[in-house]
Amino acid sequence: MNTDWNGPEGEFETAEKQGELLMLLSSRQVTVHTGEEPDFDYMEPEDLALVVENPRGGEDLLIELCAEFSVFFETWHGSYKATEAEYQRMVKEITAILEGRAAVMSLCAGGNWLAGVLCPEAPAGDADADSLLGRPEVLPGMAETLRRQGGRIRLVHWDPARDRVVEVAPQN
Repeated sequence: MNTDWNGPEGEFETAEKQGELLMLLSSRQVTVHTGEEPDFDYMEPEDLALVVENPRGGEDLLIELCAEFSVFFETWHGSYKATEAEYQRMVKEITAILEGRAAVMSLCAGGNWLAGVLCPEAPAGDADADSLLGRPEVLPGMAETLRRQGGRIRLVHWDPARDRVVEVAPQN
């Protein structure tokens, strides 16, 4: 399908991908929501939200089809323009989460939440704080703050049995 006529830089309407996304998620329990529902009343009338239920009782995955695509998992939020390249990147990241190859790293320092970052390749199960903070997904300023103030790193996977917390001692 040629969608580059719809907008600048090959952009298209995100709703055009609803069918493809539902096919991608066909082996999962997915509910479709609109802005007419109380929990989704922040969306425009033509927007859609897909909630992928986590069968293991962990965090659900939320995919919003609005002016752009948005994906939410735990404390991480990914934004993707409505272009084919960005759509393919989103699909790759969603698939990695659902297949357990990716994890969200939630960073807290001094009792405050800093960020949630997606690790497209989940860290090793025995990774220590230094190796986690040295990952390319963690911005240097975040790592410095966490090391200086101390805090914790929470790793969240699609399978909550793999979740873990790594404590970071403050540096003196």
